[in-house]
Amino acid sequence: IVGHAASAAKLQLVQSPTFRSAPMAEGAFPSRGGMRSGGLTWSSGFGAKKKTGLERQRVRSASSLEVGEVRLLADDAPVKEGTAHLQGPHDALLQRLKSRAARQEAESTRRFLADYRADANISQASEAKLDSLLKSTAQRAEELKQRSEDLKQEVTEAERKLEKVNGQNAGRATDMELSSMNAFERSQRRIQEDKREEDLQKQRDEVQANYAKVHRRLQNELIELRDFKVLLREFKRVRLDKLHETLGQVTDGRRLRQCVREMIRHGAQRILQKLEAAQLPLDPWMNEVLVNCCHLELQIEQSEDKLLHIRRAALKPIEDNVHALLGQTKKERFESLCFWSDRPPTTSQGGTGSAGGTRAEPQELALRRQSADGAAGAAAALSDASAGEGHHPHFPADSGAGPRVVDDQVLQDMERAEAQIQSLRRLLNDTRNNAASVICNRIRQVDKGSGGCSRDATDWGFYMLSMLVSEDFAKVTVKEMQKSAPHAKLT
Repeated sequence: IVGHAASAAKLQLVQSPTFRSAPMAEGAFPSRGGMRSGGLTWSSGFGAKKKTGLERQRVRSASSLEVGEVRLLADDAPVKEGTAHLQGPHDALLQRLKSRAARQEAESTRRFLADYRADANISQASEAKLDSLLKSTAQRAEELKQRSEDLKQEVTEAERKLEKVNGQNAGRATDMELSSMNAFERSQRRIQEDKREEDLQKQRDEVQANYAKVHRRLQNELIELRDFKVLLREFKRVRLDKLHETLGQVTDGRRLRQCVREMIRHGAQRILQKLEAAQLPLDPWMNEVLVNCCHLELQIEQSEDKLLHIRRAALKPIEDNVHALLGQTKKERFESLCFWSDRPPTTSQGGTGSAGGTRAEPQELALRRQSADGAAGAAAALSDASAGEGHHPHFPADSGAGPRVVDDQVLQDMERAEAQIQSLRRLLNDTRNNAASVICNRIRQVDKGSGGCSRDATDWGFYMLSMLVSEDFAKVTVKEMQKSAPHAKLT
């Protein structure tokens, strides 16, 4: 009893953190004199006047001490919000990534991205490395997207199987059915039902485990896909920021158009506003012409890539023909080449022409010639090259090793692609010529107003044309304007 009393006395002497931090004189219930001195009497009642400054300070200190007392229990520090406490943009990127592969990729490119952001003059090696990073990241994201689509189908199939298994029933016998059986039959029936139920439960567990496994794989793939898309957007943002910095420093039209094309290719928004913010020495309508020309140039590049794929598909070597040549000797291959070069000429109907007729060109030579002849020349050359039906004695007639016949659909696709390229090039040339005519017309108006002695206007027009297209285009345009200046009419 004495020990308990001593421990109770010790507990009463321990003060709480609130009262230990606050002075003992500032109690919860002040004395009568303190109330009178503060301007509040007992007869006037509480709430008759506003609280004094000492009481408000006591309330605030008590609330802050309570918060501190609660935080001390779990050692809880306030969490910093936003990205102000991070060391750089790469730390913010790492916080957004969850998958291991994406974090490793981000860590491996930390030093390179920091040097790329800080470098004022980017080298060709750095540009090539960033291009390879963009290409590999986009390819990885595309592969993850395809795998996630396949896993979604697997998840759907596993879910369907799970619903089907959960809908199955072991089919236990009712009491009415069991009443017509003897004890042995009832026991056998119960054993069979228990076994069926156990097998069904085992099948349910397997299907459930398979569904959970596939679903977990799908979630991991989706997380990794999201992370690599974040990485791709970050790489594109780094490239766009550097291009935006380069816009205000370029003095050549080729470099300027290359920057704008790269910005469009990487999905930049509000390009006109960025051109105006770069304070280029161009008028607003010139900025619009520049962006439109860059869009046309990108469309021409895409059409040319499409045409190149069509040509490769039409002229790619067949694996069976290569394997057929492997079984021949060197002499036989040489004889086959001689026979192919000395084969008789063919007409457009596939028949053999006269001895003095022109020899049909091989397909590759025809394609080389069509680059200068245009779309009609390419279609005609391929048709002539594929019209022959003669077969080499070393190649069977059904092996396809002789002259290959190009499909009509391929020829039509080539003609459409070439026609589209030609129309886009005409539109691009018309746009540039219209802009050049406006600039030349302004130069002529200045020359007419100043008595024909305005060299500054010509220099201005030359610089504008150099920034819009190139220096060579500006030289040709100004030279033609000077030739036609005495006879030109102002519009």
